[in-house]
Amino acid sequence: MSRFKFVCGCGKRLAAYDWMIGQVVTCPKCGTTQTVPTPFQAEEKLAEMMERGYSVTRRKIGIPVDQAARKKQVVILLAVAAAVVLLLVAAVVLFYSFIK
Repeated sequence: MSRFKFVCGCGKRLAAYDWMIGQVVTCPKCGTTQTVPTPFQAEEKLAEMMERGYSVTRRKIGIPVDQAARKKQVVILLAVAAAVVLLLVAAVVLFYSFIK
């Protein structure tokens, strides 16, 4: 079970095991999904990114894609944002009602 590095399009260096080749993972930095390449493809991509001058950061093992969890996080984030906007509007209305 050997481990190798591959690079996301954002420049984040990820690590994967050989049994993960072909699986879809999510980049922990930018959140894009991608298929784990073979070690040969990963080395080519890494060399190409470094030639272009991209800064390759520390590696982390890719996070397996869980679309349901991602959708749930988005819904929660939108609900919190809506609550904050409503509170701000209520605060402005109260502020102006006390000024008059």
